[in-house]
Amino acid sequence: MHSLLLLAFAAGSTHAAEISVADRGHAMNPQFSRDGSQVAFEVNNMSGKVDLYVSKLSAGNPVGTPTRVALPGASSSFGGGGSVAAAPNWHPDGALIFEGSNAGGAMRLYFWQPGGAAAAELLSSGQAGGDLSWPSISSDGLNVAFVSDMTGAGDVYVWNRSSNAVERVVSSPFSEMSPRYNADASQFAYSRKNNGTEDLFTFAGTQSSPRIGGNGDQSRPVWAGDTVVYFSNERGDDHWDIGASSGVGDKKTIARDVRLPMRSTPALSPDGQWVAWGSSIPAKAGSIYVTNIASGQTRTIDTGLVATGEPALGTSGGRLFLAFTALPSEGADWRSLHVIDVTGQL
Repeated sequence: MHSLLLLAFAAGSTHAAEISVADRGHAMNPQFSRDGSQVAFEVNNMSGKVDLYVSKLSAGNPVGTPTRVALPGASSSFGGGGSVAAAPNWHPDGALIFEGSNAGGAMRLYFWQPGGAAAAELLSSGQAGGDLSWPSISSDGLNVAFVSDMTGAGDVYVWNRSSNAVERVVSSPFSEMSPRYNADASQFAYSRKNNGTEDLFTFAGTQSSPRIGGNGDQSRPVWAGDTVVYFSNERGDDHWDIGASSGVGDKKTIARDVRLPMRSTPALSPDGQWVAWGSSIPAKAGSIYVTNIASGQTRTIDTGLVATGEPALGTSGGRLFLAFTALPSEGADWRSLHVIDVTGQL
């Protein structure tokens, strides 16, 4: 039985609860809703099947049984092996937008309203063909940027909710990935794979501009104010770091040897001041680390577990919560998802 453990480690708090789900697999990629009242997460059996769950939270505590989100045509789940539901993103109105594919089908974008039944396809094949991925929702909820491979390696498109129109805004012979809007939705950052490396760009208005490049991959950008925070393996394939860029050509390393999440961007605090990460160094893998983006100051949160990673930060009721995955002990089969109250620790 796979489980989500919610452990409250804040001073004076002793409440602990566990939520069980039927699927066996690794918990991955937790994402808090914008108000912190829900957390979406993936369960990956590492054999080609990924399920998506949503758990309600009340003051950080789980409420009821997690809901498994169903695609159209599935009776209660995604059905047979090879089906995928991944990369959850929360819309400001509380809906969930994510990537989904029934076994053998194309990867498409879906939306699901909590309390609803099956998810629905966000865009028709006539609006955007091919495999769709990397959805990013603007802060006002009016636009969704995503990647489609229908014209080649992968270009960036934007869907406008009001007009229901889709526009290709970034196109090149190379593969674009992971667009992410800034806070006021005036621009987005994205990466482009070219000649064996991956560089970061920004797009504003009608213009795409280089941001930073270098050896290796600069990948999965996310905005912290005017700063772009990203993963980088400039030091070699076995060394992933977290970098920050405050302007064109500017970059600094703020965390070294991080445990690279399978899908998510760097995990920012809701105020954009901190980034959470797990360590790839075995001796440090029982803790989650939270680094201040401006100062580089790092706080350590000892979990008492093993192989921690995949962090996310969210707020609810004026309190700050950290979600992360971990093994309960050495040699355990599956990684569980945990949430702890870290109010006052940053």
